[in-house]
Amino acid sequence: MHAEVKKHGLSGVIKIGTFFEGIGVLSRKVIDISFVSQLFSQSTRLMWEKSKPVFEGARKQYDQPKWAECFEYLYNEMQKREQRLQQIQQ
Repeated sequence: MHAEVKKHGLSGVIKIGTFFEGIGVLSRKVIDISFVSQLFSQSTRLMWEKSKPVFEGARKQYDQPKWAECFEYLYNEMQKREQRLQQIQQ
């Protein structure tokens, strides 16, 4: 069992994933990514990096390759945005 599941329990990991999945869906269709990034960039990065192995394992174990897909999208888009901002500042 992954350390995050042991620490927070499976229901805790699912709650976290569901929250960020919803934010990811909104950032694709409704809310500008820069606004979402200002609100959630640190927590998205921290939570995805800690829970990524859990979600990837669950995708394989339960044959659900799209599980937490929008959470991962949100993380990737925020990483791209951060890289662009760093390049502009240099």
